[in-house]
Amino acid sequence: MAEHIGETVVACGLVVEQRTHHQITGEPMKFLTLADWTGIVETELFAQTYKNYGLATVRYPVLEVTAMVEPFENGRGFSLRVMRAGKPRLIELKGRDARGA
Repeated sequence: MAEHIGETVVACGLVVEQRTHHQITGEPMKFLTLADWTGIVETELFAQTYKNYGLATVRYPVLEVTAMVEPFENGRGFSLRVMRAGKPRLIELKGRDARGA
């Protein structure tokens, strides 16, 4: 995903770690670690997003997120700033079903 810095992406992965914290304002937020066959990525759900989609982060063990790819301050990686999180949607692939059959 490093080639998509600054872009909005849709990603899907197994929630392997989750941590809740509070922003400076005192509002709750959440960090999630998602994993799939390509690797692991850190995500951030800031207060408003966490308020809107926090329940989905505990309801579904696999999440689909729409997020902005943001670089780390040191430039040695990136995280996903989540704008939407929920149950993975199945998509129709051209000439194939979503399972690849």
